[in-house]
Amino acid sequence: MSLTTLVTFVEVFSINENSVRDSKYFLQNAKRGKFDEMTLAGETNDAQINIENKVAENSIRFDSGTVSGRGLQTYYYLPFIYQGTTINKSGDNIESNLIMGNHPLSMAKAQQAVVNKYFVEVNVCIMKNDDIDTLANGNQSILTTDTWLAASLSYDPEVVEVLLSSAIDSVGGNVPSLVLTTDVVGKLPVTSDIQNR
Repeated sequence: MSLTTLVTFVEVFSINENSVRDSKYFLQNAKRGKFDEMTLAGETNDAQINIENKVAENSIRFDSGTVSGRGLQTYYYLPFIYQGTTINKSGDNIESNLIMGNHPLSMAKAQQAVVNKYFVEVNVCIMKNDDIDTLANGNQSILTTDTWLAASLSYDPEVVEVLLSSAIDSVGGNVPSLVLTTDVVGKLPVTSDIQNR
């Protein structure tokens, strides 16, 4: 039996007034140190996780390649499940979900993303089984890269769910009919009796 290690990397960002990506926080769902050391770094809306035990690493360095020249970024641990999507040819109803346990950190991140209408870039990657910090085959190990809009939030006592929606709504494929005029094609026949001589 073969084991494949999948890691989901999530970057939450906005686009500033200069049309430049403004990254808010980077999250991953695979590498976690000691479970009793996970605390918030300052306020509940702080993006980074305070690692009190410096031996326990709660992060993976990763470059999605979608922002040229940016290089490796540090993605911090947050337990979540990414439900991928099925895309059809018509491009309608494209949605996905990020599902997290209901605790102050996940609730703060989810609420911040939805209220501010942040974009969410999700990369699903195959990592080396014996080294979770390394992609299995370089950039060819990135299975999918999707960019979403944090559309809505729902929660109950156990789960926080962020609905991710396509940032672009699909539009019907109707093209306006072309009307033949003398300006476009020259002289037009005025009867249906057309002969080719």
